[in-house]
Amino acid sequence: MNPAWQNITDPVFHWAAERPQAPALIQGPQTLTYAELAALVGKAAVHLDGSGFRAGDRVAINLTNSIDHFILTLGLLRLGVTTMEIPYNTRQPPEPELLATHAIRTVFIEPAATPVAGFPSIKLDAGWRGAIAQQRGDRRCSDNGDGIFIIVLTSGTTGMPKGGLTSHRQYFEGVRAQAAFFADRGVFSSERPANLLLAASVGFGAFLRRVVRQLFIGGPTTILPEYQHTIDLVKAIGAWDEAVCYVTSAVCRYLISCAPQQGVLYPRLRALIGAGSLLYPEEKLAVLARVSPNFYDSYGAEPFGMVAMLSPQEMRERPASVGRPPSFVEVQVVDESGRTLPPGSVGRLRCRGTKGHTFIADLAAGGSKVFSHGWFYPGDYAHLDDAGYIYLKGRSVDVINRDGVALYATEIEAAVALHPSVAEVAVVGVPRAVPGDELVALVVPRGQAQHEALALHCRNLLPRQSWPDRVFYAQALPKTAAGKIDHARVRAIIMAEIHR
Repeated sequence: MNPAWQNITDPVFHWAAERPQAPALIQGPQTLTYAELAALVGKAAVHLDGSGFRAGDRVAINLTNSIDHFILTLGLLRLGVTTMEIPYNTRQPPEPELLATHAIRTVFIEPAATPVAGFPSIKLDAGWRGAIAQQRGDRRCSDNGDGIFIIVLTSGTTGMPKGGLTSHRQYFEGVRAQAAFFADRGVFSSERPANLLLAASVGFGAFLRRVVRQLFIGGPTTILPEYQHTIDLVKAIGAWDEAVCYVTSAVCRYLISCAPQQGVLYPRLRALIGAGSLLYPEEKLAVLARVSPNFYDSYGAEPFGMVAMLSPQEMRERPASVGRPPSFVEVQVVDESGRTLPPGSVGRLRCRGTKGHTFIADLAAGGSKVFSHGWFYPGDYAHLDDAGYIYLKGRSVDVINRDGVALYATEIEAAVALHPSVAEVAVVGVPRAVPGDELVALVVPRGQAQHEALALHCRNLLPRQSWPDRVFYAQALPKTAAGKIDHARVRAIIMAEIHR
């Protein structure tokens, strides 16, 4: 990574000079080279400057993935405007409270979308590319990268998404962490860049970071359509050779169900990388054996970025782990007083090594809940082994208090999911009359529910204190837009069932 880069868009212009004809963005039959992309980004910055946008202004972008979307985002960032990407959803426009909390000035929306009441909206229609094409030159903010920012939202699994404010310079540091994981594996190489298949909205911070990292190495990004059926995405990924593709944990589970009985589903991918919520050890090994031998599992958190990565070889040896951090990221497990715990002891996970700003909502409240004395606390409980591998136990908000003992929902879910009648499961603790939580599981059955067999399975596999008090069944688990289980809604469904 070039140390002279200060603006997130600088790599685009670097590669436009170094290899102008190299493909940068591909969407269907259209391909933009780096020279063409740099010219359009510069013109977009001129156009936006003429429309009154200035460095430090905060705007939200609520658009589908498209080449025009990326030209707009990069043009705003080049100008020093603070951008906040919001996953596009036709049934759920941006919440006014979300926009107000992050002091958004303007919202860019699709032509058919309804503007958000109280917030000026600009529709990115078919004439937008023509408008910027008439401009000339470039407008690059002169800031050194410390005073211009990007807002990246969390997935919102525990409530309304929160935005982490990160400077361009800090964003470069986060991308450096991603690159370090693959430095000796040839997955991401500026000399031989693979095609990145964009399979999810860049409104999810992890996927935006992947595209930016691809621009840093001068590689091409192919924007896949938003498929109505997941099976079409499965087929589309399989059509590419030597490509890299990030997919959510939910898609990983679907890929296992599509894998052939003999051989693997994707023998020609350079890398398939899981991101988002946790996969159980058995699921990781199944993806590795049946979907792609080049499967990596990643663990990170906004606004810090990547924390750890598990390579295929490490996965075979330590499938329960989420991997080790790179050399310049330090990870510790501490007790509630901040004292470091020895390997094998469960406590709060914290890390440092890339500098990220705290969440904007925390800043408004006068303090930070995730950053303290240089450490970032992602909100997970974990333990480390002697080699420094991280083993997650569960989110702090999902810890279940049972007769004075802290139980971790992830461990119980992993055991329940091993039963063949279980397609998906979420475990939560809910209040009960006596002290402590009632442990309840919400299960999506695979075929007919086998309640008695599942109860026996839990008794055989789990210690008594981890047996679910109740099991409810549902056709599907509530998910966030990022595909993660929405535990707040799971808890609400269970409480409604209990009261009923």
